[in-house]
Amino acid sequence: MTEAHFNLLQLDQRPDWYDHLDQVALAMADEQETWALRRDYGWEGDDGGTWGPNPLEPDTCVLDVDWEDTLGLPFPEDFKASDSYVYELMLVIGKYKNDPAVMAHMVALCAADYLGNLGEPTLGVIRGQLRNSYIVQHAND
Repeated sequence: MTEAHFNLLQLDQRPDWYDHLDQVALAMADEQETWALRRDYGWEGDDGGTWGPNPLEPDTCVLDVDWEDTLGLPFPEDFKASDSYVYELMLVIGKYKNDPAVMAHMVALCAADYLGNLGEPTLGVIRGQLRNSYIVQHAND
């Protein structure tokens, strides 16, 4: 069915269809943009709902209705620059949750990288020490 044919069918059922068509088009474009952002963050979905990757338990997912309550994270379309850091940090925690020493080092490295990227000049030494530590260097062995 073409878009023009669809619009004519809608006009038969809703005489004011063209009065609202621009608003409908904007809402649909907004929803497509939202879904594109979620897909970029690894979200999936079907008729049963949408879900995102669980950063605390790799290889599992969290339904969108549980996302904010379970993880305390905003949805990807609501992320700000600082939120992406939190998301990355949760991925690190999930990845290394079975090895507390490695997790502590990797979390510290993420924090140092984040603060260093904000312009904290004294963190260069700390970041270098963390990156060159035996634990970080062999974290994926």
